[in-house]
Amino acid sequence: MPKTRTFAYNTGADIPGTSQFGQLAVGTPSAGYESSGLKWWNGPDENLGYVIAYPNPGGQPGGDGKTADLGFFRTSTLSDADFLSLSQTVTKQTFANASSAKAWLDSNGYWTSWSSSGPQLLAELDASNPSSYPGSFNTWFDLTANNNDAILSAGSGSLTYSTASASGEFDLSGGSGTVISLADNADTSLSSSNSKSYSIWIKADAIGFMSFSRTVMCKQQGTGGGSTSDGFFVGINSSNQVVARVTSDSGSTVKSYSGIGATISTGVWYMVTLLTKISSDANSTKLFINSTEVASGSQGGSGVVDDQRNLLLGNYDSGIQNAQAFDGMIGSLYIKEGDIAASDISTLFDDTKLRFGY
Repeated sequence: MPKTRTFAYNTGADIPGTSQFGQLAVGTPSAGYESSGLKWWNGPDENLGYVIAYPNPGGQPGGDGKTADLGFFRTSTLSDADFLSLSQTVTKQTFANASSAKAWLDSNGYWTSWSSSGPQLLAELDASNPSSYPGSFNTWFDLTANNNDAILSAGSGSLTYSTASASGEFDLSGGSGTVISLADNADTSLSSSNSKSYSIWIKADAIGFMSFSRTVMCKQQGTGGGSTSDGFFVGINSSNQVVARVTSDSGSTVKSYSGIGATISTGVWYMVTLLTKISSDANSTKLFINSTEVASGSQGGSGVVDDQRNLLLGNYDSGIQNAQAFDGMIGSLYIKEGDIAASDISTLFDDTKLRFGY
């Protein structure tokens, strides 16, 4: 069944039963409105795409041959990426995400049917949940339907499971090949169309040494010298800071981020999050410790990314320089995609912090 609503060009007082956006009176599908003497127009079917309505005081031909003082645009799909693209085309503005686009439209006399559905959870691995890890075997199961399971490898060190610290955690000793690995796919890879967040609960037993950083997450490969493949690296340096490197454009665009303010102490659980979109948008990459933002910046470049390496937890890929294996515990991992705000990171922290001592 089509979902539509009514619109009128209104420069007068607000009309009961409608919402006013600039010079647009917008009726809702479930509420009527008073007779106003205005010409009302039925908007496009919102089930087929996101609608943007705009005032057009100069007038244009309406569907019934009469002059309309408003107009409509609609996306071809119900996706945030399409809405963001249409918003930028219509307004000739640049927005970091769909929420920013809607906020600009709302405050500049436009109306849109877009609303945030919240980030999509792509992977959820929880070592305290028996459905995610039953206590043995070498597979850490994804609790979503996406099957982004992780493989546990002890390598030359040790990787053990315990419930003593946070009701379920993996203890990595920092040996060669000691790693928790998720296969490369569209869910674990970076994106140039949507933001992605990678949130991991860790308790470090050691930090970096001199110019070396302890690896928390790595999804890139060194290709000789200082060059790397597309992807990212997150670690803890010798100053107890969370650091990250995000690489795009076939390794030609490399941006490094160092957390300031909050730091990592050994023996304490923290949720470390990399939030990033391969884009020149301002602050398209951010780092968090728990719910505190510690670094941000623009990735820049041409916005092209093609990372094809597995996502490694607790160790680094071949050729990555100035990296050490992680020494400590890992409790859970969450990967999300969509219109992700700092409040979403805070919500995830609040929802998962209890078993980690907060």
